Amino acid sequence: MKKTLLIVFALVSVLSYGQENGKNTKEPEVREINLNEADKIKDVPFAIIEDVPVFPGCESESNSRDKKMCMNRMMRKHIITHFDVDLVNCLETEMVYNREKDIDEEKCKPVLSRGKKVIYIQFKIDQYGEVVDITVRAPHPRLEDEGRRIAELLPKMIPGRLKGKPVKVGYTLPITFNVR
Repeated sequence: MKKTLLIVFALVSVLSYGQENGKNTKEPEVREINLNEADKIKDVPFAIIEDVPVFPGCESESNSRDKKMCMNRMMRKHIITHFDVDLVNCLETEMVYNREKDIDEEKCKPVLSRGKKVIYIQFKIDQYGEVVDITVRAPHPRLEDEGRRIAELLPKMIPGRLKGKPVKVGYTLPITFNVR
């Protein structure tokens, strides 16, 4: 289905200098251009989508606001279930000699400074409900891998819709944790 898009071109040019009223200008020109809707709609942010993607278990929610809240709740639950919290304090290891046992043992080595840290996971839920285009920023490469793993474990969803058509919807999932 093609939609008509109204585009206004303001063409202002100096035609001539008159002695009485200064300069003359053309009025803006209005033209209609036909565009395929798919060409206009690429990706839509989660915050402004009309019909949000629906996480499994949120289908019964009645409106878009409740579906967004449910999706955020389900995302938190997904993180709690799948995030490897032990990884945070053991990103790297070193071999240490244990005198009591007379053996070399692997021991976690502190890598990150203490305090609050964040892993930012960005992805899109495509027009088929699949999680695609995953990007991760984290304070350590192993945490980036963990963020990607968590995003890849997300279930297939009901895709978001704009003007009745399924579209890709961008989503940012921050994971905040403390290093002790």
